Amino acid sequence: MKEDIKQEEELAKWLDHYEVKIPTKKLAIKQSPFQRFIRFLGSPASDPLEKLSESTGGFHFLKLFPLAAGVFFAILQGILLF
Repeated sequence: MKEDIKQEEELAKWLDHYEVKIPTKKLAIKQSPFQRFIRFLGSPASDPLEKLSESTGGFHFLKLFPLAAGVFFAILQGILLF
């Protein structure tokens, strides 16, 4: 891969201009439990319903499930109070 980049002179020239500096001091500092907790809260989370909501059938299920659950619980409450 590196040899392919070296063959492209213009691309190699652009890549040589960039310099990456790694902040070693910040990496060496130990974080407090509070800082780790805040980082955990701020980290992105995955959507557990993403696979279900991507399909059309799953979307309709998610749209109609609250209505069906409400009707079910209303009937159940009516039976229990009767």
